[in-house]
Amino acid sequence: MTKFWSLALTGMLVATTASAADPDLLGLIMPDAKVVAGLHVAQSKTSPFGQYVLSHIQTNDTNLQKLIAETGFDPSRDVTELLFASNGGPGRHEGIVVARGVFDPARIATAMQTRGGVSANFMGTDIYSGPSADKNGANVGVAFLDSTTAVMGDLDSVKGAITRHNGGNVPSSDLLAKVFAISGQYDFWFATLVPLSNFAGAMPDRNLSGAMQNGNVFQAVTETSGGVRFGSNVQLTADAVTRSAKDATALADVLRFFASLIQNNQRAPSQVAVLANNLTLDTTGNVTHLSLSIPEAQLEQMLAQRREQAHVARARRKPAVN
Repeated sequence: MTKFWSLALTGMLVATTASAADPDLLGLIMPDAKVVAGLHVAQSKTSPFGQYVLSHIQTNDTNLQKLIAETGFDPSRDVTELLFASNGGPGRHEGIVVARGVFDPARIATAMQTRGGVSANFMGTDIYSGPSADKNGANVGVAFLDSTTAVMGDLDSVKGAITRHNGGNVPSSDLLAKVFAISGQYDFWFATLVPLSNFAGAMPDRNLSGAMQNGNVFQAVTETSGGVRFGSNVQLTADAVTRSAKDATALADVLRFFASLIQNNQRAPSQVAVLANNLTLDTTGNVTHLSLSIPEAQLEQMLAQRREQAHVARARRKPAVN
């Protein structure tokens, strides 16, 4: 089932026109949510970057074609909005993904059960789960609240979303206020109420992960928010709230230092060095502001290079046939 939603998420990364997050979807996330992110996908085909991503989804991918054939669900066509929420606690894995779109719950449920999934009814809604736990040891479930709303996550979080759908608690007012302030400004947006060091484990670079986890500067970041806006130039902006104005200045200095290391590293790809050069940093009180502009054509070229590198790496790992 993880593969099912991985395929779905692939088709969702194509947004263009920003609008405020759907209040009904926000009402489904857990009351103690500390991390929320969203993606507007309704106008994907009008975005140059969205068109690029869609054109490179592997139409000959066997798993994707099976998904479409078995369920009638085409993620590149049928999803209009996506939300992710988590309580953000260290070592905890509770979280949900909420999708707005066009679904055929009965047909999708049949496909899940054919692949070994099981179902259980909770408050009148069926929750479908896979035959085994995910990599964190949690059982993952999927529920369709109606033909336009799907929820996926650990079973307790999915049950909580169903309870709230039937009338219950809402997320914290502090988080909602932040979400409504930024969700209408970006195509992809995020807001957190947890220290930046909580995300160290998600960093692809081991050195950066260690610096975030152990460095006092990153531990001083208590909240973050921002987003990405697609267009002829892809705009990335983020704000990091720190414990003091001194911490904000220190964070900006550390980020500038990392950018200079990239610029002066002769082994770093030239395009990455250019991006580091385009990075803008400033501070206002205890807030560090970050912005980065990437020409859409350059981003396409970078993604093409990454695909080629991945292709070469897979070819090298493939065992030789005698």
